[in-house]
Amino acid sequence: MHSGSRKTAAAGLVLVGLLASGSVLAQAAPGAKPRSSVGLAVVAQKSPYAGYDTDVLPVPVINWEGERFHFRGGSLGYKLISTEQTEVSLLASPYFMRFKRNDTDDAQMRQLSNRSMSAMAGVAVRHTAPWGVLQGNVQAEVSGHGGGFAADAKYTYPIPTGRLVLVPGVGAQYASSDLNDYYFGVSAVEAQRSGLAAYSAGSGVSPYMDLSAVMPLGPHWTATASLRRTLLSDAVKDSPMTVGDHMDSALLALSYGF
Repeated sequence: MHSGSRKTAAAGLVLVGLLASGSVLAQAAPGAKPRSSVGLAVVAQKSPYAGYDTDVLPVPVINWEGERFHFRGGSLGYKLISTEQTEVSLLASPYFMRFKRNDTDDAQMRQLSNRSMSAMAGVAVRHTAPWGVLQGNVQAEVSGHGGGFAADAKYTYPIPTGRLVLVPGVGAQYASSDLNDYYFGVSAVEAQRSGLAAYSAGSGVSPYMDLSAVMPLGPHWTATASLRRTLLSDAVKDSPMTVGDHMDSALLALSYGF
């Protein structure tokens, strides 16, 4: 396994770390406010890129909740509206995708150009009610990697079972054609160099489902386990850069809330 692939996976896996962040802990009790926390997670995820290994590695879990500002799993937000049921925030975050040609074992993929993580900015909404939690965000790419935008919408329903709270969820991620083409397109020059087919990626929707288990271990400590399966959109799975039609991820975390 390449040491570089570990770093690449670490960036993507921070997103999975959100399943153990204040957003999940807030969902565990409708109307509860998220609180700051620090901790450590062990995560595993298979990249959709051909020739990448499945990595298992530690990732820090850091969440900070201020009166207006918050930092959750790598995203910085500013609360425009914050009530017991509804939160609306301006959001700035990385787009957790990156391709480094030296990280793949595939000889053709090693002839492609690198793709860097992108910076995104937009708005996020979360509404908590007795019937569950709805959350979503829309963000535009602002780092000059071709433009485009992404959106995510998710529904969860916390189920208390004694001390343990199960949090099943379903959602969908949308990526515009510009964004998908930057990460999964193959230019004519790259095609000639690598032997892969030239490919221009369109927009696409990737549905996903996940299940988290949250268990308080006292007034401050919380253990979390999460599993997620994401079905790749046609625009992604049809790319010559990818293999398979889905992506799985898993997480175990221990955090200290304050």
